[in-house]
Amino acid sequence: MNLSELNLNVRIHTPSKYKFIVVKGKDNIDLLDRLTTNDLKSLKSMEHAYSLLVSPKGRMIEMLSILNIEGQIILGCSEDSLNKVLEWIDFYTFGEEVEITLDQKEYQSKIMIMGENSISFINFIFGIDMSLSEGKSMFIALNKQLYGRIKLLIVNKNYFDFGHFEIYASREDIDYILKLFKQNRHNFKLVEYLNDDQFNNYRIVNNLAGYPAEINENYNPLEAGLKKYINFNKGCYIGQEVIARLDTYSKVKNRLVLIKSDTEVDSELINQDKHIGNITSYSSPDFYNGDYKLAYIRKSFIKDCESDFNFINNTGSEIKVYL
Repeated sequence: MNLSELNLNVRIHTPSKYKFIVVKGKDNIDLLDRLTTNDLKSLKSMEHAYSLLVSPKGRMIEMLSILNIEGQIILGCSEDSLNKVLEWIDFYTFGEEVEITLDQKEYQSKIMIMGENSISFINFIFGIDMSLSEGKSMFIALNKQLYGRIKLLIVNKNYFDFGHFEIYASREDIDYILKLFKQNRHNFKLVEYLNDDQFNNYRIVNNLAGYPAEINENYNPLEAGLKKYINFNKGCYIGQEVIARLDTYSKVKNRLVLIKSDTEVDSELINQDKHIGNITSYSSPDFYNGDYKLAYIRKSFIKDCESDFNFINNTGSEIKVYL
C-alpha cells in the first residue's frame, strides 16, 4: 500500500468525543501560556496553535487545540480528557481573572476536512474563494434554508505535517453542513466519510499520536514526536525543566513509530528476550487486516537506522518498522 494515497481527494470526519472549552478574561492567555508548552503570548486574534499540557515530570496530560478569537480562547480536547484538563487549569490558577464556559452554542461540534482537495471542496460547497494560510481562521456566513443565515468558523490546522481544515459550529449547524456536503459529493472523484474507527485507522497510518493511546502520562512529548509544539525560548511552564533536560542531554528513551505485521502480535514487543517497546494503537481488522499499528520503541533498539527495517519478535512474527 502507498500510504500517501490516503491523503488524496477529500475525507471528512466528525469526532463523536470532542469538547470545546471557552476561556475568557483578561488573564486567559497568560494562564494558558504558563500551563502549556507552546508560545501562546504571540498568538494573535484568529490564529490557532497546538500546545501540550504536561505534568511536573514532563509527561503528557493532553494535546490542546488553542484558537484566539478576539481575546476569547477556544480550547479543544478529547471528551475523555475534559475533566482532567479542567482540573489542571483550576489547580494551577492562582488569582488570574478567567472565566470557563462549556458547551457554548457556537462551539459545540466540529467537522474535519482532510486530503489534497480539501480547500477546493470547501470553496465549492460554500461558494467562496478562500486562501487561508496555516494556523489562520475566518468566519463565513451561510444561508440556511428556511432558517436565515448562520455563522461558521473555519480553521486551517496542521498537526505534525497532517494539514487539514476544521469547521466549528453548533451541533445543529454541523448536522446541516454535513447534509450539504453529501448533497454535493458527486462533484468530487472521492469524498469519504470516516467514522471514529476509520479515522483511527487514518491516524495510525499517518503516525499521529492520539489521546489516550499515545498521549498519556507514560510518555513525554519528545518521545511522541511532538517537539514542534514545544517552545524552548518561552518563560516557565509546568514540566519545562524536565523536558529541557531530556532534550539538551538526549535522554529521550522511546520513539513513536508506525509498524506493520501480518500476524497477531502481543502489545509488548520483545526481541532476543529483550523488551524493546509497546504497541499503543491497533488498526481495525477490516483495514488491511489490521496489519498497521503504532508503537513506542526503544531508541537504543532503533539506534542509527535512518530507513525502514524489519525484525523478528520473540513469537516469530516479522515486524516492519517505518521510520
